[in-house]
Amino acid sequence: MYAILGVPVAFITILLLVRKKVSYGLSIILGAVIIGIFCRFTVQDFFNAAINTLTDENTLTLTAIIIFIGILGYSFKETGQINITIQELRNLSGGKTVLAALPAAFGMLPIPGGALMSAPVIEPEADRLNLSPEHKTYINIWFRHTLLVVFPLSAMIILSANLAGISVYSMVLRLSPLFLVSVTTGYFVGLKPIKATYEQEGSGSVLRALYGLSPILLVIFLNIAFNVGFAFGLPLGILLLFIESRTPAKKALKMVKEGFSIHMALAMLGIMFFRQVVNDSTAVTDIMNLLEGSPTIVLLIGLPMVISLFTGLAVLSIGVCFPILFPLSPFSPPMFAAILYTSAFCGYLASPLHLCLILTREYFDCSLFKVYKRFLPSVGVLMVYNICVALLFLQL
Repeated sequence: MYAILGVPVAFITILLLVRKKVSYGLSIILGAVIIGIFCRFTVQDFFNAAINTLTDENTLTLTAIIIFIGILGYSFKETGQINITIQELRNLSGGKTVLAALPAAFGMLPIPGGALMSAPVIEPEADRLNLSPEHKTYINIWFRHTLLVVFPLSAMIILSANLAGISVYSMVLRLSPLFLVSVTTGYFVGLKPIKATYEQEGSGSVLRALYGLSPILLVIFLNIAFNVGFAFGLPLGILLLFIESRTPAKKALKMVKEGFSIHMALAMLGIMFFRQVVNDSTAVTDIMNLLEGSPTIVLLIGLPMVISLFTGLAVLSIGVCFPILFPLSPFSPPMFAAILYTSAFCGYLASPLHLCLILTREYFDCSLFKVYKRFLPSVGVLMVYNICVALLFLQL
């Protein structure tokens, strides 16, 4: 009984701490401690959980990957390498299509609030098409995040795949239909209503566009062709970026230092510690006994979405929900991971605490209510899709 009470107390504490701007790594660790206390952990139990977390190969690998992704994203921005791809996309796409292509290109940079980077880039095109501030905001936010659904270097995908014990590409495969639904929704809501068109200003090069992304493509190629793990491939991608941009060694070291995020590293360690404590406790067993015979699918879909909605952090939602809900799932690990990811993603997109949404709304100086008039129905489409998939696979 006490173990069951510990879970909602831990979740509420995490939500409150994140709202108070406490690092979500520390917030998750404290949540894990609360669950442990309710499950009558001793000091030795906590110590063992911490040691097991810090010595676990998956924990160390995942933390290294997240750190290197942050450095790669920061270095892309500082070297200006991403601008090559953006310029070529602008020349290749022409018309309103470029409004989707440019935020998507920036979406590959894992930078919190990164939509603020693409907002000024799409503004000239959006102004020429006479879009309202709310319309600009919708397009910038929606298409920035659409590509993340199938981007192998997305922290959300890597974490979900790691926790489910499946490959990143297996995860991407199962999320591909969500990607198509998301692109289609964005087209009908954001792009199709645009009546005006204009011709592209020059001829773009696909090869030049790919060259701008070559450090990312190298990481993916090495992983697929030679089974080189991301933890080893990412440093090579960072090195290639510095070589291609002819960045001096001193400046490159400065970028590595400034791109390193202790907060993201702590968040990954916190998530894995949370998982370890939950696995070592009786919380899951007690919850399974309590929910026996009840529609657990509601919990599987609803809880990740609610946590993302109230925190604006999908990674946090995935990290804390996975160890609690995974043992309750009637789905295979890959399908469970895809359903949970989609729920967390929907809550993240719709959250009023979503940093990209906040910054873009401020940049275009528009009404959040008017943005939501387009945004919430679009998120609703993804939610309905997720429910339909869950019900379909529940019958199989």
